[in-house]
Amino acid sequence: MNKAIRLNAADNVATLLADVQNGEQIHVISASNELEGVITLLQDIPFGNKVAWQPMQQGQTVIKGSFSIGKSIKPIAIGQMVHVHNVRSLKLDIPDAIIQQIIQQMNIQEDV
Repeated sequence: MNKAIRLNAADNVATLLADVQNGEQIHVISASNELEGVITLLQDIPFGNKVAWQPMQQGQTVIKGSFSIGKSIKPIAIGQMVHVHNVRSLKLDIPDAIIQQIIQQMNIQEDV
C-alpha cells in the first residue's frame, strides 16, 4: 500500500511518498514510521505533494512539520490534494497567473 508521511502530530497534512490515484487508500505514517491511519484519496496526487489528513475550513491554517505553511482559501476534505488551488502562502505572494499555470501544468482537479 502507498504511504504518506505526517512529520509532526500537529500537522493537518501528510506528504505522499509515491504517485497515488483517485480512490486509492494510503497508509499515513509518522516520522518514526508508525501507522497513524488510512485515508482514501479524492483525486490523483503526485509524489511529494500534500494530502489533507484532517478536514479544513476556509481560512484555516495549514500545518506541515509543525509550521504554518499557509491558509486554506476554501474547505479541504480529508484525502484532497493541498496545493496552490486551495491554499495561499503566508510568506510568498504568488501571482494568480502563475497559480493558474501550476494548476494547468499539474492537471490539478479543482472541483473535488
